[in-house]
This record gives sequence, structure tokens and C-alpha cells, in this order.
Amino acid sequence: MKTLRRRLTVMLLLPLLLTWAGVFVFQYLAITEARTGIRDQSLMDAANQTILSLRRNLLAGVSDEHFELPPSSQYRGDRSSIQIWSLQDRRLVLWSPDAPAQPLNPAFEDGFSDGNVGGEAWRVYTLSDAFGQVQVQLARAESDLRAETVAAFKRGLVIVSMLFLSLAAAVWIVVRQSFRPLNLAGNAIQRRAPFDLAPLPLGGLPGELRPYVQSINALLLRLQAAMDHERRFLADAAHELRTPLAALSAQTELLLQGIAGTPAAEAGTKLRAVAQRTARLAEQLLDQARMDAVSEKGSDLETVALDQLVVLLVRDGEAAAARKRQRIQLDVQACEVRGRMDTLGVLVRNLVDNALRYTPQDGQIAVACGPAQGGGAWLRVADDGPGIAPREQARVFDRFYRGPGVGAGDGGSGIGLSLVAQIAARHGATVTFTPGLNGRGVGLVVSFPGNAAAAGA
Repeated sequence: MKTLRRRLTVMLLLPLLLTWAGVFVFQYLAITEARTGIRDQSLMDAANQTILSLRRNLLAGVSDEHFELPPSSQYRGDRSSIQIWSLQDRRLVLWSPDAPAQPLNPAFEDGFSDGNVGGEAWRVYTLSDAFGQVQVQLARAESDLRAETVAAFKRGLVIVSMLFLSLAAAVWIVVRQSFRPLNLAGNAIQRRAPFDLAPLPLGGLPGELRPYVQSINALLLRLQAAMDHERRFLADAAHELRTPLAALSAQTELLLQGIAGTPAAEAGTKLRAVAQRTARLAEQLLDQARMDAVSEKGSDLETVALDQLVVLLVRDGEAAAARKRQRIQLDVQACEVRGRMDTLGVLVRNLVDNALRYTPQDGQIAVACGPAQGGGAWLRVADDGPGIAPREQARVFDRFYRGPGVGAGDGGSGIGLSLVAQIAARHGATVTFTPGLNGRGVGLVVSFPGNAAAAGA
């Protein structure tokens, strides 16, 4: 994936790399270029110094005696050859050790030339004095010159490469530090809860990014206003529906008492089921509105005795279980979690209500909770009802989703398990499926961590 940081780093390092390559090409050309190159310049300097070092009486006589080097000398061998010729009679008057007797430059013409001495290519520089009396012929082996060129090139390569790596590291650090505020802002957004639409902080951001972040903040404010409006509408609608629905349920009960034993009793029973289902839907919509409006702050959390809460809500559901001749097994152990009493109550009530609603008459429901190993707690609600197909288990936590084959008479709305999943996530808990009772049904286990304060209940 292309990122602005990577693109900026490449665009800064590419000119450095091209400059680095250009410096070496120029250096190589400067060293190897004939006459004006650095290696040829050394030959010219040596020839000029030799001419200036000669005395006029050199041509008077020739002595074959030479001085000897001390034992401590670091002489590497005859890497260059020097010949001094008398131009008048083409006589070799002075020469370096191991220099050939024949002229290094047979043409005796001043300037650079290429020759062959002892089967090896040599670079020769010839220089005559101002009076045309003596001529210095200075030669160096091409292999020696190439070795020196390569050595100089390697030294330059090491130095410039170290500089390039230092500059590359500096560029990377500067780019990384420049984008650090943006990375911190991104990490802060990722850690936010789903409904946290507070504006992003502008402190420390580069001036170029401020308009972009300000636009995002403006969008977040508009989204917050729209969500607040939706929550208020949902809460108001659900609240306003409670009174007429309660009246409808009461009138339906009176109607059933009056038409008991008549053919209309069956229609009255269906009407009561619809009224109860609608009332339950209104309650769940209110729960959803409260959930969306909850402030997700750690200071709002409290220690909740989960076992006491489970006992209280199961007792509330015993009347509904008795109408369907259902049996509820209750097995609780003392355990605590961090969270909100209200939202945890919604979680437990929806799990129990879901089991009561989908378990048939004469069915069995088991509710248990207890402390978990290593801290935290667990809550399990299982039944022997029709169960949930494995392919449907991942979708039952979606809002308003109802599996195939679920009829309207069961009173479900597709919100209950959605609320369970939301509340569990806000407590850092997980919801998993387990086998039901008596080889049928389904079980749901909510596992709370030891520090179950996650995103704020």
C-alpha cells in the first residue's frame, strides 16, 4: 500500500541517490581521463620535479654507482621507471633501478604516450628542459595505475556511502517524527468506542493537516447531531407507545375473560400475543436507546454482584415460565464484574427472556453463573428448545435478524441478542455457543474478563 510517508521518503532519498551516483561517475572520469586526469597529473608533477632537480654537470659524465636504501625502507619494488636522456647524442645518463636500457618513449616527443615495456602496458610522460639538452621519460604500469584508481574509488565509495546512509537515516527520522502526531491521532481513533464521536484533537498537528482534521471534526459533529436526534426519536417513540400498549394488553385480558369459551376466544388469544410482542418490542427499543446514550466513561463503572442480579431477574421470569409450564434450574455462585447495573440487567434479562420465549411448553431452562479461573465471571443460559442452526449462529446477534422458521407468534423482535452482544462487547466479554439441554436447544455463555471494564458499560 502506498503511503504518504513512504512516498515522501522516496522522493527525498532519490535525489540523494542520483547525486551519489553522479559524484562517483564524475570522480571516475576525472581520474581516468588522459592528460587532465588525476593519475596523469601525478606523472606530470614527477617529471617537472625531476627536471628542476637536475644539475647542468649531469651531462659531463656518467657513473654507474648508486646509493643503497637502508634496511628499514618500505620499498615496494620498481613501480615506476625514470630515464634521463641527453638529447644531443641520445645517451641515457641517469635511470632508475630496473629501468630498461631502451627508451620508454622511442619517439622522444614531449607529452603523454602509451608504450610496452617487458610485455606490460605502461603510461609514459616525456618532458624536455627549456634548452633542449635533457629529457625525462617517466613511466608507470597501467595495472598499477588501475589499482590506485580502484583503491581511491573504494575509499571514496565508503565515505560517500556512509554519508548517504547517514542522510537517509536522518531523512527517515525527520519524516517519521513529522508524521508522529498523525499516527497518534490515528491510534486514538482506533481505540475509540463505536459511538464516540468527540472531535479529534488538533494539538501538535502540522499546519497542512489541520484543515483536513477540522473537516473531519465538522463531519463528526454533524453525525453526533444526527445520532442524538435518532436516539431521542427512538426513545420518545418507544416511551409514547408504552401507555397505549399497556392499555391494549389490559383491554385484551378483559376481552378474553368476556369471550372465554366462545369461538372468538382463539382470535382474542392471538390479539393478546401480538400486544405482548409489541410491548416487548417497545421495551427493547427503550433499552437500545439507553444503550446508545450511555456515556462510556470508566468512572461510571461499579462493582456488580452478578449472582444476585441473576437471581433477581430469574425470579421475575418465573411467572412467564409458569404460564408455559416451563422449569427453570438456577445454579449461582458468588461472583462480581465491573460494569453498569442497568446494562448488565438488560443483558441477563434478554438472555433469560430469549430462552423462555423459544422454549416450548413443559420445556426446561438452566441458568448458572460463577467466578472464572484467573478472575472475572461467567454466565450460562441453556434450554431444550428448537436450537439455532450452526449456519445461523453468527447472524443471530445482528439487529432485527430472525432466523428462518421463526413465527410471529413467538413474540421475538430480533433485538434481544443484539443487545446482549453490544453489552458484552462494552464489558470486554465474549459470547459463545454451547450445547443445550437433553441433547436439544442451545446454550449461550458470556465470559467476563477479570478487569471487565473495557469500553465502559
